Amino acid sequence: MLNTFFKIKTIVFISIIGLFSSTLYAQETTTDDPFVLVIDPGHGGADAGTLGTRRTKIYEKHVVLDVALKLEKLIKDNMKDVKILMTRRTDVYPTLQSRARLANKNHAHLFLSIHCNAAANPQATGAETLVMATERASANLEISKRENAYIVLEENHQENYKNFNINDPLANIGKSLEQFSTIRSSIVFADLTQKYMCSTGGRKDRHIVQAIIYVTYACTCPSVLVELGFLTNPAEEAFLHSEKGQNAMALALFQALKDYKARTYDISHPTAEVESSPAPMAEPTPAAPVDKIEYCVQLTSSSKALGTRTNVLLRRFSDVTYFKEGNMYKYTTRRVSSYAQALKDLSDARKKGAKDAFIIAFKNKEKVNVNTARSMTGE
Repeated sequence: MLNTFFKIKTIVFISIIGLFSSTLYAQETTTDDPFVLVIDPGHGGADAGTLGTRRTKIYEKHVVLDVALKLEKLIKDNMKDVKILMTRRTDVYPTLQSRARLANKNHAHLFLSIHCNAAANPQATGAETLVMATERASANLEISKRENAYIVLEENHQENYKNFNINDPLANIGKSLEQFSTIRSSIVFADLTQKYMCSTGGRKDRHIVQAIIYVTYACTCPSVLVELGFLTNPAEEAFLHSEKGQNAMALALFQALKDYKARTYDISHPTAEVESSPAPMAEPTPAAPVDKIEYCVQLTSSSKALGTRTNVLLRRFSDVTYFKEGNMYKYTTRRVSSYAQALKDLSDARKKGAKDAFIIAFKNKEKVNVNTARSMTGE
């Protein structure tokens, strides 16, 4: 959601990590104990999460629950030695405290919280994964405050969260040793979620972000919060509302879990059942990137090339570009991802003297009918 993100290309850790074991996090369990995964569909009940574009009444809380249930089914069908605990299965709001407690009480090996993103810029797009910040300079405060915002509306929140500073998220860094002893494994899993949300899910890579979020702060096991994409982006919202999109994102998280478990749990549990070839899954074909729909305003056209800085009309605009159609040069404003923004640009163009201006649309850089484009973005 911010322009600056914490990107981890290789696993590099702050010096305090060196005080702990060089091996990845592993619970002290016997070979007969299952791998325990907590799946947390974010928000729920009165907490709708982001409302997206508001073109429909499908909000973040609905999308993440659908993806979580699809992920649960994939795991049950293909990873028999994984015990799954869900923080919710319906449209209810479990407190953030109860979500973390579920993981801690059951000695979970991994906590996965599933969310969707939002931004004021409707063109913001892509998936990111949040891990607990371990140093003040790296913490993303905007995300931290947003994801913790509902705490103050919970009953008895002052008592229940007395050890968590809501007003000053940075003050929570380093309060518990678990934050440092599990961060390496959290980053390993976060790296895998990014890999598959981009390759299988077809999302833009917004990388790994450090933030101070209660559920990752309070869990004593490796924990991450994934942002599947932006519901404020019309095209990405349509993808995440669709069955195809939700299947693709559930599969991406399944693949990340499978790789993570093989790297951490399976190597320390040699007698655990490891399937060399998983049972057939009703899984979607890895999703190709969503069709890119763009709009712009055509200002004028000419059989000859015009100077954008000298032409009496075009010089009134910044970021003028052109494309050639047949023998005609067609000059347009910037391309935007939403029809609503294009309407604003059209109004601005006409105020500047482009009286005959109109909106045109492109799909993957090919010109298409505007109504066709609008149907694809749900506008």
